[in-house]
Amino acid sequence: MRVIIADDVPMLRDLYRQSIQALGVDVVAEAATTAELLIHVGDHRPDAVLVDINFGGHHGRPQDDDGLHAAERLRADDPLLGIVMFSVHMTPAYLRRITAIGDGTHIGYLGKERIKDARTIVDALARVIAGETVIDRTLAGQMLRTRRVQDPMARLTARQREALELLAQGRTNKAIAEQMKVAVPTVEAYLSEVFKALDIPTSPDDHKRVLAVLTWLRSAGARPFDTRGHQG
Repeated sequence: MRVIIADDVPMLRDLYRQSIQALGVDVVAEAATTAELLIHVGDHRPDAVLVDINFGGHHGRPQDDDGLHAAERLRADDPLLGIVMFSVHMTPAYLRRITAIGDGTHIGYLGKERIKDARTIVDALARVIAGETVIDRTLAGQMLRTRRVQDPMARLTARQREALELLAQGRTNKAIAEQMKVAVPTVEAYLSEVFKALDIPTSPDDHKRVLAVLTWLRSAGARPFDTRGHQG
């Protein structure tokens, strides 16, 4: 896969590049500003971009989110470009904005500490290129544990919510079954009830899975979490 890295800290760009190149990723360009990122994408036409939400100069805004604005422009130009976004402090508010870009697919959100595990980054890049929505499992779990009572999540049983949390982490039915210590048909039954409870329309299974995750992502509360799991 061909990837562009966007971060305004040179040392971090080098770390990302070395880590993912070691796993076979072709890093075709690096960007320190949103302007550079947009130019490089136009010149190189990569499969995916790895973007720091807070990079690029900030232009005096009270909330540094230049990476999000760049992602919105990139998505408008190319609905199929894979976009993986990073931030130090993961927040549901950021996540709502990320999953509202385009149709909410071909995009991912990871905590910056994931750079310690380059395979997680490469896996996220491959999955967004394939059209998936990839969410950091720490944030996914925190959000599911703090659902508001009026949310559709209140219709789910504890086991159904657990299956949905694992689904949001990108796990297959087999992997969910292993984690929950149940048979695969049981997981299929849990997810079938989840789709019904969330009013997911009849569609191919892969699309239903994405819609189920997006349903609760887009109704998330806005209170921020830091990467240690504490509310801000």
